[in-house]
Amino acid sequence: MGYYAWQIGKPMQGGDSRSVAIQPAINSENVATLIDGGAIYSIQCSACHQATGQGIPGAFPPLAGSEWVLADSAILVSILQDGLQGPIVVAGNTYNGVMPYFRGKLSSAEIAAVLTYIRSEWGNNADRIDPIMVDEHKTRFGERVPWTSDELIAEFGKP
Repeated sequence: MGYYAWQIGKPMQGGDSRSVAIQPAINSENVATLIDGGAIYSIQCSACHQATGQGIPGAFPPLAGSEWVLADSAILVSILQDGLQGPIVVAGNTYNGVMPYFRGKLSSAEIAAVLTYIRSEWGNNADRIDPIMVDEHKTRFGERVPWTSDELIAEFGKP
């Protein structure tokens, strides 16, 4: 105890003078990679779309190989941000249900991370989603009602 009392006020020396690790700057380029999109998917999405991304036939559409997932990233941002309702054709099968919105439930960075995960899993190979894209969507569309597949096609084109 005397040693510790004797060291009070003195600069740390020897083995106690470890340098602090330099943390990378957090910016829009790396924030989505710092958040575990797979963990978010497991908690928020896998009950319906399954851990394999295959969905549940007749009830919840697959995300693996889905033309909607691999299309313009603005479509997927719109679905997750604002929700989706009504019939949608995925991989030649029609699904008619409601996809809840995650606006206000997940941050822009969390939405970007989970969408990047979805677009890169189960054989999907599409560009990552940047949190800035989610912010731009919020600015452009605000708080709107859930989309229909026809509205998405009219706004962003056919997937």
